[in-house]
Amino acid sequence: MIDALISGRIRGAVTVRTSKNGKPFAAWRIATTDKNGDGVLCSCIAFSTTAIDAVQRLSDGDSLAVSGEAAINAWQGNDGLQRQGLDVLAHAVLTAYHLGRKRKGSEPPQDDREGGAT
Repeated sequence: MIDALISGRIRGAVTVRTSKNGKPFAAWRIATTDKNGDGVLCSCIAFSTTAIDAVQRLSDGDSLAVSGEAAINAWQGNDGLQRQGLDVLAHAVLTAYHLGRKRKGSEPPQDDREGGAT
């Protein structure tokens, strides 16, 4: 197991389903880059309700960060070349929405009257 923190952009649609035992889960893919600038595709799945709620609001191209357990995955592409990626069991998801909300909550209250307080 690899502890991972991955940031990137959603590729494709986020799917929310229910498992055979009735537990909801979300699945999606993240496109990111490695240290050489090469593209890496991460297949993510989440069972946490907070992670599911966060990611189901996103669509193709939206930015996010995911933390969780990762495993290296290898497959042969349609072009016959060997490809590698990551399978991620996401425990937490952070989006731009969360950052905006956190920043807004930490700002001091603003006086709505013109010219400030009197």
